[in-house]
Amino acid sequence: MGTLSFAATFTVLDPAYPPARQKIYLEVAQPRALINIGRATDEAGVLAPIVRSYIDDELNLKTEVPSLRIGDDGTLSGGEIDGKDVFSGALRRASAPPPAQVGPDSNPTLSFTSGSEGRPKGVLGRHYSLCKYFAWMAERFGLSSESKFTMLSGIFTPLYLGAQLLVPSRSDIAHERLAEWMAKYSPTVTHLTPA
Repeated sequence: MGTLSFAATFTVLDPAYPPARQKIYLEVAQPRALINIGRATDEAGVLAPIVRSYIDDELNLKTEVPSLRIGDDGTLSGGEIDGKDVFSGALRRASAPPPAQVGPDSNPTLSFTSGSEGRPKGVLGRHYSLCKYFAWMAERFGLSSESKFTMLSGIFTPLYLGAQLLVPSRSDIAHERLAEWMAKYSPTVTHLTPA
C-alpha cells in the first residue's frame, strides 16, 4: 500500500521462479526500489547470485528493504543495511502525506505474461481499471468487508473492501495441506486456476 500511495508501480519477483525469469522481470521493470519480503526469503531462499548480481550491477536502486516483516503485535521491521535499521528516521516522515498524485491512468501494477512466445512481456495495470474491477467484483459476487479472502493470487480486492486476507505459508499450500488450511480458516473467497 505504501508503494501505491507514492504513485509508484509495483511488480512481484517471486524467489521461487527460475533465476533467468527473475532477471527478465527486472530488466523489463527497471525498479527504483526493492522490498524483500522476509517470509518469502525464509521459504524460498535468497535471490540467486545471477539475480543479485544484476540488481547490484545494472539497477540504480534508490532504496532496498532487505527483510520486510510484520510482527504478531503489528510492528514493522525492514532489516539492516551496513548495520543500520533501514527504517530509522522513517517514523518522522510517516506522518506526512506522500507528495504524489494518482490519476485514473496511473499505473499501479506491472504483471507479466507467461512468456509463451519465448520471453515474458510486461503488462501495466491502471488505477481506473482496478477500481472498476473491485466494485464489479463486490456487486457481482456479494463481497464485502465481512468476506475472508485467501491470498493465493491477488490482494487488492480484499484491501479495497477492507476484508480479511488469509495468508498461507508455503507448507500450507503443499499437496493435501491446502484443504486442511482452508478448513481451519474457513475463507469465503478464493481464486484458483482450473489446472
